[in-house]
Amino acid sequence: MSTPFGPELAQLCKARLDEITDADIAALTEFAERRLVEIGASSSYGEDVTQRALHAVLHGLEQDQGGRKPRLVDVNDKTAFLNYLRGIVSSLLYSMTRTRGFRTTQQWDDSAPSPDAGRPSPANEAAWRDLSEQLFRRLRARAPRRLLPTINAWEAVFLSSDRIPARGHRKYVREVKNLAQEVLAELGGLRQ
Repeated sequence: MSTPFGPELAQLCKARLDEITDADIAALTEFAERRLVEIGASSSYGEDVTQRALHAVLHGLEQDQGGRKPRLVDVNDKTAFLNYLRGIVSSLLYSMTRTRGFRTTQQWDDSAPSPDAGRPSPANEAAWRDLSEQLFRRLRARAPRRLLPTINAWEAVFLSSDRIPARGHRKYVREVKNLAQEVLAELGGLRQ
């Protein structure tokens, strides 16, 4: 069931869409291309995925059913909206890679993504596991007890999903995400 846009939210969404520049589109496309390469797919789909993400927002804005409908926090400012669009791109890529026919024919190279089942290369997988170990150890050290079930649920799917599972209250996901951003900043951020 989709949530209808209120007039204020629709106006903010339109304003954010109007603020999108060619440079923002290029950055979103580069983001999509990097993610595609990480999962062992051709980067040539990057522009298509970016356009599909923008189309999903426009469709959600114009139609009661279907499309993507941002929340108020997603349209508060341009930075939040671009982050929301990156989330849509990630979601679309996740959906694409789960389809039966989506496979690549790249040659094996330890520094390149693996062609089998959209898995990262051994080198990338080792880097992600190292990041996971550091991230979750530091998260647990900082987090209040109420967030530990959410952190544990996220750790279980960290390498296979781009979402934090909502265990308990959804607001805990936001708190964990904020803590994770602080920890990642300390660790030097994600290398993309």
